[in-house]
Amino acid sequence: MEKSFLQVKNVSKSFFGNKVLSNVSVELKPGEFLALIGENGAGKSTLINLVTGIYVYDEGEIWIDGKLYKNLTPAEAQKLGIYTVRQELSINPVLTVTQNVFLGHELLKHGVLDKKRMRQITRELLDTVHLNHIDPDQDAGTLTMAEKQMLEFCKAVYQNPKLLVLDEATSALDDDQVEIIFSKLRKLQKEGLMVIFISHRLHELYEICNIMTVLKDGQQIVTETIKQLDEDRLISLMTGRKIQDLFPPHRDSQKIQAEPEIVKIEGGAFGKCRNITFSVKRGEILGIGGLQGQGQQDFLECLFGIKKLKAGKMFLNGEEINLSGPSEAMKKGIAYLPAERKTEGLFVSHTIAFNLTFACLDALSNRIGTIIKKREQEQLAMAFKAFSIKANGPNQIIGELSGGNQQKVVLAKWLARNPKLLLLNEPTRGIDVGTKKEIYELMMKLASSGVSIIMISSDTMELIGMCDRVITIYEQEINYELLSNDLTEETLVKASVFRRSGNE
Repeated sequence: MEKSFLQVKNVSKSFFGNKVLSNVSVELKPGEFLALIGENGAGKSTLINLVTGIYVYDEGEIWIDGKLYKNLTPAEAQKLGIYTVRQELSINPVLTVTQNVFLGHELLKHGVLDKKRMRQITRELLDTVHLNHIDPDQDAGTLTMAEKQMLEFCKAVYQNPKLLVLDEATSALDDDQVEIIFSKLRKLQKEGLMVIFISHRLHELYEICNIMTVLKDGQQIVTETIKQLDEDRLISLMTGRKIQDLFPPHRDSQKIQAEPEIVKIEGGAFGKCRNITFSVKRGEILGIGGLQGQGQQDFLECLFGIKKLKAGKMFLNGEEINLSGPSEAMKKGIAYLPAERKTEGLFVSHTIAFNLTFACLDALSNRIGTIIKKREQEQLAMAFKAFSIKANGPNQIIGELSGGNQQKVVLAKWLARNPKLLLLNEPTRGIDVGTKKEIYELMMKLASSGVSIIMISSDTMELIGMCDRVITIYEQEINYELLSNDLTEETLVKASVFRRSGNE
């Protein structure tokens, strides 16, 4: 029988007297892929931080390659062959792609940097994940979010890891890009690679992993082979709910289409998109689908004034407008939740209170610009209650919260402005099932009250489950339009990958 590389035995960890992990045990042998499942706050991140040396455990034991480690450090973990690819990217945007791959591991030749060799290796790494179009010498800041995430994977693979921890490492990728990564992982699995995989895209875990550990409130609920845990049972173990209960009931799409138009663009050109004509009805949830990188984000950025309308016309409530920037969009009742919440949606080193009030300072201040404390406290209390934000209080640093609670704060800060049009870019990326359900219910409540919502999502089931209508983008143009009663996985995939013919 093959020897275990990793043994975590009855490990516990507490912070400030609060036990966040209690008597958890996992074991990995060469070639095994472990899915680590649980809602935000279940203890997943704590466990992998113990395995990778970021935290030191309080009780139990961690054995790696037959040796007991009590005070493991990140440097020691890497020497042992343990590497991590996280959702929060470590890519330095001002360095080249090659410099990012070799940062801290530069190759030397005769005492100087071997730039030619490093560039050659980077080219080979990029080719293995189908990033042939990327120049190893271009600045990493020019890459898309998905390309950066795949570059993170390349960096880790170059180190020839024994154990690779993937912490929401596919959250920005579309299905084709995920399959490219999985194909590489399967090849490495035959050579003995082990993986601990955290993802809220459950279908990915079923596709690549062979073992699953479920955590809830810091407790280990079950560890079984993947075949023993179907999705319904898994979600019940995590949350006490069944998978069919995740999305709210669909509304009457025909009735919604009879509502007045809130936003309309005619013959629009913005960003990479052209010949764009579409509208959004009052209280409608409109999804924008299609393969990643077709220009979906340009829609939201144009409607929020980040990108300019280069051709065509834009109407808001029947009045033609030409947004000068996000400030004017906000004044007109438009709010935008970006995909990268930690870099674009939050001030992660500031408090929850600062983040919750930043977008509505005008409503909380007097004539001379001083914040009225009573208004601020009322706003904070309302946000905490309405969004069920789990935190120690409004003065806690927001970077300490789980991803789901951070996303709740991003939503709460915008909803404090009572927007009429809410633009959501990947609203549940990297969020656990329970928090997803809360956000879905909130979206439906807002839409039912008359707020129009436009959302981008790389999760096909999310578009099907939440949208009254979906338009798909193909090569920067609108390809198909599907009402909710026409939305299935098959129709949505077809609308995303095949150009519509003139007679359809």
